Amino acid sequence: MACRHGFVECVTEMKRSGELAKYGLAAINHMLNVCGKDQGLGHDIGCTSRKTVASSSIGAKAQELNLIIAVNAFHGYAHNRRCQLAHHPLYLEGFGIEDLKTCKHIFSSSNSACGLIRHTSYFHWVQYLDLHFDQWDKDKYLELSNFLRNNYVQALRMIEEYTPLLDEFKMRKSLTDDTFLQWRGEESGFLANLALEPPSDAIAVAYVEELEKLQRAEAMYGNMTGVPFLTYTPASFTPSSGLNSEARQSSRTAEAELLAALRRLHLQMNVVEDFECRHGINRRWEVSDPHYQEAHQYSGQRRFVRAVEELEGLVVQRMFELSKANLSSTALEKYLVPLQVPPCPTLNYVDVIGYASLGEFELLKYSRHNVMTKPWTVPENREMAVKFFKVLRSHEEIIRLNVEIGRLGAWIQFEDQQMLSAIDSLQDEGSMMLAAEVQREFSERRRINDLHYIRLHSIAKLTGYSGPPPPPLLHRQALVVDLDNEAEGDDDEDSDLHDGASRLANVLSHIVQQ
Repeated sequence: MACRHGFVECVTEMKRSGELAKYGLAAINHMLNVCGKDQGLGHDIGCTSRKTVASSSIGAKAQELNLIIAVNAFHGYAHNRRCQLAHHPLYLEGFGIEDLKTCKHIFSSSNSACGLIRHTSYFHWVQYLDLHFDQWDKDKYLELSNFLRNNYVQALRMIEEYTPLLDEFKMRKSLTDDTFLQWRGEESGFLANLALEPPSDAIAVAYVEELEKLQRAEAMYGNMTGVPFLTYTPASFTPSSGLNSEARQSSRTAEAELLAALRRLHLQMNVVEDFECRHGINRRWEVSDPHYQEAHQYSGQRRFVRAVEELEGLVVQRMFELSKANLSSTALEKYLVPLQVPPCPTLNYVDVIGYASLGEFELLKYSRHNVMTKPWTVPENREMAVKFFKVLRSHEEIIRLNVEIGRLGAWIQFEDQQMLSAIDSLQDEGSMMLAAEVQREFSERRRINDLHYIRLHSIAKLTGYSGPPPPPLLHRQALVVDLDNEAEGDDDEDSDLHDGASRLANVLSHIVQQ
């Protein structure tokens, strides 16, 4: 488990097992004991983790301490729309612009230590991992102010870019901020009401499908029994005509096909009668009955929903890779069959690829409920609603960053005072060797904190900064840092992700050689 800044909070060892729920519960329990109330965490399967935590021994504690569990931003878009509205950080208050995927970078970096500890003793296995994560935390402390600055720039950029578009859209449509929140509530309520198919609809569709199978069996048997007889005279059977062997073979084939069709007919009749008996259907439905026609129409819509779900699955399974094998065309052709009433929007492959959020597929599934007439189903409205929630989360991020920036500045000043005081105390006690070691550690820490000071001052100069004034630069080493050339965002750090781990691997290799 790690905080949003990348510092490792706790590590759980999985012994002789894969990923089990007990490991996650242990980490969550540790977080609740240390951090207390009003905490939030992200998990790939956060929607499932909520239920697991609620039913576990720490469920009461998690509820009392107001624990919020969300899915991370990447995996969240692979979940259904109802799950997104309830668990995606974009729609949860207080998460800011955090993507909740920090642990993935930590897992990836720890792979560099695997080659060194694969065949070591348990002691060295723990020791090397502890060294690795200790170096990881040191690297993250070095980048802490850069993380704050990048997030501040990103939040301000989204506010500056999206706010004029939202203002123009709200003025043109005569909308307010509450309208976007209302749309989200209406969509969530709509999907909650349609989460399960009514049992009566499922029974009606199953009954109509069995009746259609019976009709096909009756038609096949009728076609076979309606074949006219062939008339031959004794003069037709000559040694050269071949009618004797052909007639015998044809008769056997026809008799076998007729018996097979009769068996299928009797079997389907038994299936229909059993279905009617189990569900209390006293009179068999006819094709002209209103119940039959409604169920037949709903059955077509049901097949359309299955086609949409198949498209949905292909999007999750990396459509670009599947397109090389042309695996997506079949599902798309099924969707384009005019089964849906009223007609739904026609799709092409580019449209399907463009559905980054699977919430669009939910609208196609439930189009039979006239949901396409709702304002929150209009593509433009949905796009602007996403921008609205991004602006909300950006304002939350700035509020949080203002707190963290002030804390970092206060911590640097406190740490400097503590270490200088410790050095003076050790020198007064005559522990010159220990005082020199603390002085060496302080010098290294001072260089890092100097860089933090420079970055905090650069944040204060940003247009739109609303946080506390940065700590003074008095009596500190003047540094020249080209902040504009530094990476903006965690996504740009992927190429340098393993630098600290590589340095640690070199050190450990040197230790092993000695």
